[in-house]
Amino acid sequence: MSSLTVLPKIGCDELTANAGEISFPANQLLISAGKKPEYLYLVVNGLLRAVYETEQGNVCSKEFYWENDIIFSMRSIIRDDPLPYSIYSVEDCRLIKIPLSSYLQLIKKYSEWKDYHIAQLNFYLHAKEVKEEMLLVNNSQEKVVKAYELFPDFVKRVPATLLASYLNLTPVSLSRIKKRLNLK
Repeated sequence: MSSLTVLPKIGCDELTANAGEISFPANQLLISAGKKPEYLYLVVNGLLRAVYETEQGNVCSKEFYWENDIIFSMRSIIRDDPLPYSIYSVEDCRLIKIPLSSYLQLIKKYSEWKDYHIAQLNFYLHAKEVKEEMLLVNNSQEKVVKAYELFPDFVKRVPATLLASYLNLTPVSLSRIKKRLNLK
């Protein structure tokens, strides 16, 4: 599920003056847990994921980001809190790196950017509720079926081990369910 990427026209020159495109290789850390993000990232191409990592070494996929998604931390924007999760690249990526301070200035300066930000928040909250419902009210098989129904491009693109982590399943369980349901 991609973010809303049609940016307001007013102020875009201010945003791009401080932004830059970066190439980012696969399997690299973009933002580490415990840090306050200084940038937003617009994904031009590639795949990234946000993960929670426990002291015991468990890794749980929180979210995935791909083309046209905007990577930003609600928690950091609203409360200036550090991220409780890390963000890693899954594939080689091209990203537009935008200073968070520039984005926040545009929200204060232009009503169009404030409206855009509110639309982003609404989109994020809706996507979060859809995901929560999928993960909390369904058994393992139903989670897999729902993931294939709701996010067909996502399940084709994401490696099975990462999909299993996202659905809170083991890779073996996911494989068995997919085989039983004849899913690829």
